[in-house]
Amino acid sequence: MRTDMFKVIIERPRWGAGHAASPKLKRTKDYTLKAIGHKRHAIESTRYTKVLNENLAPLVRFLRSRCGQQWDEVFSEICAQLDTGSTMKMHVRQHIEDFVLARISIGRYGEWLFEGEVLGSNERRYRRRRFFVDPTDGVLKEQRFLSECLPAANRITGAERHE
Repeated sequence: MRTDMFKVIIERPRWGAGHAASPKLKRTKDYTLKAIGHKRHAIESTRYTKVLNENLAPLVRFLRSRCGQQWDEVFSEICAQLDTGSTMKMHVRQHIEDFVLARISIGRYGEWLFEGEVLGSNERRYRRRRFFVDPTDGVLKEQRFLSECLPAANRITGAERHE
């Protein structure tokens, strides 16, 4: 991973209002106020506030370039550059879950589970992620190969499993 990946992802102009109007009490909606804080004034007087604007495409490209490698090694490389000492770096690390289905477990019947539900069942729609970690070998793979990797136990319905 690039040593400046944090700067590439984070350093981007923020979206939103640059400022609020002057916090003069005569301009507030509630004329009974004697004082108003700057945060409250900014929230009340602006139509929208500033939000973060992250460029996560470099992170996705990095993950795509590491497909076929062990997830532990890939994640270690990410953690080496994005440590938990900075709030912003920790925030970027949290975005990894938006792209990688990493916590797949194997159930008692051999089926793959994510958050306690069988993968591949159409009962619940999962947020589309671009990558997944194969629980049998720990390798990072692209999402398009997930249906090919699912074991036969994932194709059996719950009623058939308990018979």
